[in-house]
Amino acid sequence: MLLHHRPEVYMDLGFDIFRTLDDGTPLWIKQVATLDDGKKHLDELIRAMPGEYFVRDASTGEIVLRLPGVPRA
Repeated sequence: MLLHHRPEVYMDLGFDIFRTLDDGTPLWIKQVATLDDGKKHLDELIRAMPGEYFVRDASTGEIVLRLPGVPRA
């Protein structure tokens, strides 16, 4: 039996949250369903561990939100 993949099934993959390490390497943190969820999680992350973070749309690979690094105390 031949199964046909429908592209629309894969269109909503959510968003990935990354932290940019000191050497510029992205470190995957978590996948969330919506950009609003990503923003809420970023607020928590920045309070707990200041640094540079970004959110990528998993469907397109586009970075949709970037928070610059916050100096460490």
